[in-house]
Amino acid sequence: MQPDCLSAEGERRCRRLLAGATARLRARPAAAAVLVPLCSVRGVPALLYTLRSMRLSGSHKGDVSFPGGKCDPTDQDVVHTALRETHEELGLSVPEEHVWGILRPVQNRQKANVVPVLAGVGPVDPQSLRPNPEEVWGRW
Repeated sequence: MQPDCLSAEGERRCRRLLAGATARLRARPAAAAVLVPLCSVRGVPALLYTLRSMRLSGSHKGDVSFPGGKCDPTDQDVVHTALRETHEELGLSVPEEHVWGILRPVQNRQKANVVPVLAGVGPVDPQSLRPNPEEVWGRW
């Protein structure tokens, strides 16, 4: 039985609750965006985190984080930033229609706004991910 938090009704409820914020925040400028991937691993509800590579420059190396990163000028909006970065970091393609909504921006240590994008990515087999060693630590 699928847990309520990942059910179709749970998704509809979440999308409805986030609709106003998503409309307001989607095109608003931000420094970065992250994907908050709701998934299941072996049938258990989970969140997919990454461990940032020690090869990265700057203050985020070695951090546990959601997949994501800086907004590029070519990104249409923060949703595209989060989805692009997730694919670059983990080889995980998340279709835009799987995005449930946008959460309230948070500030990172440098006081830059980071926008969390919530998406249901379904069942995930960690062994199927293709982590980019330049971005994330790749052992599961």
